[in-house]
Amino acid sequence: MEAWSRWFRAWPLLLRGRFLEAWQDSTGFWASILARGINNSLWLLVFYLFFLRFPEVRGFRFEDLVLTWAMAFGALGLLQVLWGGVLGLARLAETGELEVHLALPVPPLPYLLSLRLQPTGLGDLLWSMGTLVFLGVNWLYALCALIGASLVALGFFLALASLSLWGLRVQSLLPVAYAGLVQFATWPPNVYKPTIKALLLSLIPAFWLGPLPARAVLEGSGLLTLWASGLGFFALGSVGFWVGLRRYVAPGG
Repeated sequence: MEAWSRWFRAWPLLLRGRFLEAWQDSTGFWASILARGINNSLWLLVFYLFFLRFPEVRGFRFEDLVLTWAMAFGALGLLQVLWGGVLGLARLAETGELEVHLALPVPPLPYLLSLRLQPTGLGDLLWSMGTLVFLGVNWLYALCALIGASLVALGFFLALASLSLWGLRVQSLLPVAYAGLVQFATWPPNVYKPTIKALLLSLIPAFWLGPLPARAVLEGSGLLTLWASGLGFFALGSVGFWVGLRRYVAPGG
């Protein structure tokens, strides 16, 4: 309990330190944020032109696409801002740098998760928040949905990164998994076959990041299910981490 108490006191300072570290190159910091906003907006412009020609595709309209994108990118952006270290956890295990951090008198999992802040993630989060304000949705409900979806992403990447503790080299797979999650999370569920839908609700939990949070915000329900799924994925990833850590051997012994 004492270690957790130290962690809770240190977490705001740790986040501040990560922000200042990213801020050292202020030009690159703002360029990354601006690039993400421009990139997301340009893609929406492309789909806006598409939906001008086809106003509705299997019941899916442009407004639905915008909300789905806002939730997906907001969830992943929140992940990279608060727990961006999960995307570098496999690299630490595969290079042996993990041992340095394990010696600190704080709980290792939350400390390792907050080791990195991604400016691109902050760009996605700010773009998402601005889009949600523009859409005029229930702000509190949307924020709660974003947190639940972010927990799903955190659990997924934590489970994947924890495989490195068992000697598997998965760091090179993380960018591919991230890109795949974005790709599947920003398309409507009704374009997929039932077997693919089942896959995107479980093994690759893309639907929990975009379509389902967007539906929850629109209908004003389903938030409890989203949070339960988020906590379930996070619990699964945490178990994978702790079990793997017990048998972890750094490269070279």
